[in-house]
Amino acid sequence: MKLKIHKRGIIAYLMGLVCSVIFASFYGGPVSYVWLYGMLLIIPFSCFYTLLNYKFLNIFQEIEVHKVTRGEEHRYRVLFENAGILPIHRMGIFTLSDRCNLYEIEDGQEISLAGHEKQEIFSGISCRYAGAYNIGIDRIALSDPFYIYTIELDVPYSFRAIVRPQITDVATKFLDIENLINNTGLKSNRLFEEIPGSDIRAYQKGDSINTINWKVSARLGDLVVRTPDRMEKRTVTILMEAAKQPDNQEDLEFLKQRDIFLEFVVSAAWHFGQQGVPVRLIYPSGDVKESIVDSGESFLDFYSVVADDIFYGSEKTFKEIQRLSSERRMSSYDNETWIIIKESPMEGESNCLICD
Repeated sequence: MKLKIHKRGIIAYLMGLVCSVIFASFYGGPVSYVWLYGMLLIIPFSCFYTLLNYKFLNIFQEIEVHKVTRGEEHRYRVLFENAGILPIHRMGIFTLSDRCNLYEIEDGQEISLAGHEKQEIFSGISCRYAGAYNIGIDRIALSDPFYIYTIELDVPYSFRAIVRPQITDVATKFLDIENLINNTGLKSNRLFEEIPGSDIRAYQKGDSINTINWKVSARLGDLVVRTPDRMEKRTVTILMEAAKQPDNQEDLEFLKQRDIFLEFVVSAAWHFGQQGVPVRLIYPSGDVKESIVDSGESFLDFYSVVADDIFYGSEKTFKEIQRLSSERRMSSYDNETWIIIKESPMEGESNCLICD
């Protein structure tokens, strides 16, 4: 709530009040006192009038689809309804312009409603960040009939959007360059296929006769054996180390941070899914949950819940994610790769860590 006193209005009121007191003091009589009492009741009457306006004001907001994608434009509709008999004059409407773009509605735009009147406004809208947060009309400004003050109030009914991140290659670039992921998938540094591959080396004592490449050995005059290829398509697990939600979940810095986090996670899942590498995702959703992405359908299932389903339901869940993260950072694995994606890294710390 924010209250603004209009200097001209309050000065005019105080001058009128002083004149009423002087008039009643010098002349007396019912007329002068009726005028004085009327001046004294202006402020309570104005407050009561504003309260009734707010009580009988209904605001309904909606978008044509239930879930939207960041940056995509959709049709937004807002309905203002004055359910009371008192008119609402020059009501200001203020939008959440820091997180969404409303193309046909100006921030601070004014509208007036007669008693029992409805008014619809349509606009294109696009959301700036992935996640779940309020968009559209945030506050309204109501002025008293005598224009002494204007009070800003939260809308009676806010509108919460579920915004999915765009599917980009932001994680693909990082994983390809930093972790030497080739086009066929991940290869183990320790495990090898059971069947010998095409690479050869000189025969050593103890090598199986079945691994000898007789044709090449005859051509070279020395025994050579085929070596097995490194095992491909290792198990990949992504641990989503989400940050704790602040007390004010509408905090803009948190929304920006969550947007980057979700985009990177979705990009990483899409990256491995495209290569045919099954990826297991572990994330907080009340409790610790798991999802497997191994096809286009399973990716869409994960993609549909990631925008609004990442949260800690208890301190126990938060500690469990922290424990998994600490254990994977301190261990090594033969046939699996753990990727820890951290939403709120420390200064100088990368938001993505590969535990190989």
